[in-house]
Amino acid sequence: MTTYNCPRCGRPSTAAGCAACGRGPEPLLQRLGDLDAVLASMPTALTSRAAVEAERIEVLDGLREVAAGYLAEAERQAQAAPVPQVPQVPQTPAHGTPQAAPAAAAPYAPQPHTPPSGAPAAYLPPPPPPPGGEVGTKTVQTVLLSLGGLLVAAALIIFTAVAWRNMGNGGRAAVLSIATILLLAVPFPFKRFKLWATAETFAALGALALWCTTLAGYYLYRPPGTDFGPDTVGAWTAGVLAVLAAYRGASRLSATSWAMLPLAAIGASYAAASDLGLAVILMLTIALALGIAAWLTARFPGRYARSDLWASRLLTCAAVVAACSAGLRAAFGLDDPVVPPVAAAVAVLAAANLVGVGFAKRLRVSTTSMLIAASAAGSLVLCAWTLAVRSGSGELAVPSLALLAAAIVPFATAGSRDYKWGFALAQGAGLAALAAFATVAFDAPDLSAYFAVFLAARLVAPLLGEPLGEPLRIASYLVGAGTALAASLITLGGLGVLWFGAEPAGVFTWEIPIVLVALAFAAVLLPVRFRVQGAALALTFAVVSTSILLWHSDPEQWDAVPFIGFTLCAVVGLVTALASRTLAGRCCGWVALAVWAPIAALAASDSRSIDPGEGWVPFWLTVTAAAMLAVAAGAPRRSRPDRVLGSVLAHVVAAVSVIGGLFPWVEAVWEGSDLRLFLPAQFGVYTLALAGTALMVPVRKWGYIIAALCTGTVGWWLLLAAQEVQTLEFFTAPPAAVLFLIGLWRLEKRPQTGSWATLAVPILIGIGPSLLLALGDGEPARRVGVGAAAIAVIIAGLGRRWQAPLVLGSIALAVLTINELSLVWDYIPVWIPPAIGGVVLIGAGATFEKRRRDLARIRQGLKAMR
Repeated sequence: MTTYNCPRCGRPSTAAGCAACGRGPEPLLQRLGDLDAVLASMPTALTSRAAVEAERIEVLDGLREVAAGYLAEAERQAQAAPVPQVPQVPQTPAHGTPQAAPAAAAPYAPQPHTPPSGAPAAYLPPPPPPPGGEVGTKTVQTVLLSLGGLLVAAALIIFTAVAWRNMGNGGRAAVLSIATILLLAVPFPFKRFKLWATAETFAALGALALWCTTLAGYYLYRPPGTDFGPDTVGAWTAGVLAVLAAYRGASRLSATSWAMLPLAAIGASYAAASDLGLAVILMLTIALALGIAAWLTARFPGRYARSDLWASRLLTCAAVVAACSAGLRAAFGLDDPVVPPVAAAVAVLAAANLVGVGFAKRLRVSTTSMLIAASAAGSLVLCAWTLAVRSGSGELAVPSLALLAAAIVPFATAGSRDYKWGFALAQGAGLAALAAFATVAFDAPDLSAYFAVFLAARLVAPLLGEPLGEPLRIASYLVGAGTALAASLITLGGLGVLWFGAEPAGVFTWEIPIVLVALAFAAVLLPVRFRVQGAALALTFAVVSTSILLWHSDPEQWDAVPFIGFTLCAVVGLVTALASRTLAGRCCGWVALAVWAPIAALAASDSRSIDPGEGWVPFWLTVTAAAMLAVAAGAPRRSRPDRVLGSVLAHVVAAVSVIGGLFPWVEAVWEGSDLRLFLPAQFGVYTLALAGTALMVPVRKWGYIIAALCTGTVGWWLLLAAQEVQTLEFFTAPPAAVLFLIGLWRLEKRPQTGSWATLAVPILIGIGPSLLLALGDGEPARRVGVGAAAIAVIIAGLGRRWQAPLVLGSIALAVLTINELSLVWDYIPVWIPPAIGGVVLIGAGATFEKRRRDLARIRQGLKAMR
């Protein structure tokens, strides 16, 4: 049982009645209890819950009206006969039952109750409090102080720009000095009276006024002949920052620290435009002032400790950036010949700093330390990029891109705890920078430098412990893979030398095959499962680059070298497809074989030394595709996808070979030469491969069988066309016979398939075209042959109880009989047809019932056939 506040007296009661005031049953309280029980059992996300809650609100409104009625009645009785108020009785759950105080009944509980005698009760909800303001007082204060400070700053600027002209030097200096002193001194009394925000506002204005006063005073009283240039602004800004750092330590106002940041940016920008030596000194001075201010801000926090914490962090970051910018300014003053080595060295330093950022992230250092490390790393990366652009050296492109990746990825994955890739990318950028440094400083060959760096890093990686050992190994793999990719792309570009007679590019030298051979031997340093494909990739492009360079040195002497090289590449691809331990490696091997085999065929056709002869290149390419299909289907394999890919690529190579042999075949048929036999031979070879594959594959044999029938049929037809055979039966009889034999074999293996699914097609192919040609006054030999074939098919169907041969043979024989009768119709006497028709009708009428039984039996017999 759940208790509620009585709408009459406000004391705990039930829906059935109130023991305090004697109220009877209240239906609204009963309904409220039912609704509360329903809501307690319904999930909060249920859509229909809203309807129950709406009904509950209506019940609560009704209870308020009931309570208001009771209250009005009590007031009328109180006016008639005043009675002392009953003291408030605390509401206690009855018998330990938890009291449910609904939203409508809760306001009645703390008010005095109304007894049954009619004493006044004041337990209705109190009037709502007046609404508060939409904007808080703190917001108003912040807006007012911000706008006031903005207006004062604008007044300072306007005074300097306009009223300044109408005053003498003494007046100007006096106004600026007094205003600055007042702005810097006012925050102290405000702090004493605990007007902290106002003090912060005047502190920021005082910092701005001090900077303006200092520059204006120097402008007024500078020695004759001196220039008011960027070095002057930078120098006086550095001095102002030093004074403001001391002022921050004395005042402990956060606004001073924040005001130093934009002033430092302006001063460093002007200082960088000065002469080299002075610019570096001024920027380092600004960095020192910012560092001191950061330490004072962190060491002596003021009223707003959190603001001081972030101000100190940003001041520290600004000091680091200013120091790094001083180094960048010094690098800009270097002579052009030494810029590339310096840029490469800065790239190495930036990569090392990124490794430090990774360590800081892994050690979970404080936010301040992390910001300092990130600021230094970002500044050095920017320096490296700027110097690389200024140097104009293409060798620095790779380290610059690697630095960009190493800087972006760790920040993009700031929430991840996997530090391996952050270290790996940073170390990879460092390795690339080392290789670039060797290239630009000592004129080392590019790819050789990268290979040396890869080899050294891979050998050193096992000697390092965590957390740098594994990332360094990954970084070495990245550098090695990049080197192999660059060499491979250069080699592919060299194919234009072979096919188009272009001159080799400047980077396409004998260094390419040497580095690729070295990479092939270095594949033993890769994980075991990647060694085969790594060595195969490097060896393939090493062979290609060697072949092209050797051929280019003397095209007449080394005419056959490209064909031999490409053939060797195809063999390497086949070995990779069979020996690789990974699915990707085996698939890449099949792709390599499918690519290099046609290229080798093309090289053979262009070679005068080999001179395979017209028509032989497509034929041998078809033989290659057939062998590829057989090996893919029958060679040892670890998975099915690579076998399927090998088969598909074999079909592609075969299609390429057929397309290559089609035009010579048409020309040979037109001219009547012996070359017309090559294309049928290609189809015949591939038909044998498809048939052999159908015997070797464990599944989907019928696909290969059908493909073999199709290619064999096309090859047979091409052979007949080449031999100028015109008899139709030579084209249809052999395929029909083969299909009939296959149908017989399948029907013996699976009798439930039926004769229509296995024998109908070969019968139609074997008899149908010949029957069409036999109609009319065709050749007598063809008519006799079609009739004999139809009778043979009918006999076979009757002997084995096959439905399809019996029906199709009977139809063919009936059509042929009607055709023969039509040919001799003119020779039949006129009275014979009516006589025959009458005899037939009489016999049918006399034995109609018997004939019906015979027809039913024949129909059942046909249905019983397969």
